Amino acid sequence: MVSIVVPTFNESGAIEALIRSVDAAMTTADLDYELVVVDDNSPDGTADLVEGLAGQFPVTVVRRAGKLGLSSAVIDGWIAAQGELLGVMDADGSHDEKILPAMVNSILEGEAEVAVGSRYVRGGGCGDWPMHRQLISRVAVLMGRVFCPVHDLTSGFMVLRREVVVGVPLDPIGFKIGLEVLVRGRFETFTEVPYVFRDRVKGRSKLGYQEIYAYLVQLGRLLRHYLRYRPRRRRVAYWTQ
Repeated sequence: MVSIVVPTFNESGAIEALIRSVDAAMTTADLDYELVVVDDNSPDGTADLVEGLAGQFPVTVVRRAGKLGLSSAVIDGWIAAQGELLGVMDADGSHDEKILPAMVNSILEGEAEVAVGSRYVRGGGCGDWPMHRQLISRVAVLMGRVFCPVHDLTSGFMVLRREVVVGVPLDPIGFKIGLEVLVRGRFETFTEVPYVFRDRVKGRSKLGYQEIYAYLVQLGRLLRHYLRYRPRRRRVAYWTQ
């Protein structure tokens, strides 16, 4: 089973559509899954809405006391998860749920230990992003690729074997939990499955100067880790059948 963690804060306008679309993708592919929604005490009733859908879909809610941050939400979700595979995706529909089966099967049927949903391999893209936003994203990725060969380090959309993160001291303060896993995780093989980013349809983007600063601080910490341990990473093909 794969446990997909979805962190939420004020996502009542988008979360039901996500749950339904993920269920359609996974059941069509005959894959066993659960969604673990980690909610940071959303005042818009996101957690209550999700709990109301628990009778129809394999979804559980982890309620937290306040807005405690994205990375710690993912970590808490993985701790609560039941699956031998773990995943994470955004609640707002920006990640394409249709590639989840390819990500999961790249691990179950292929050689990958980690599968990343990627905007920056052939077939992927950033949709209707304005040029300045694409530039910021590209620069952020290039900075990280100094010590990790994944093309889309900041995707935030991934599936991995549980063993990749068990016992690994992931930083709950970092903004990009995917980057944290890709640098600190215990694995060698990875693959990237292309998808086209879908900009937020409902709600407001949470990216700002504070998050950009946090990313730079996180890069510095991870660079020190890389220089000390020099983790090996090897790209493998993704599952396409």
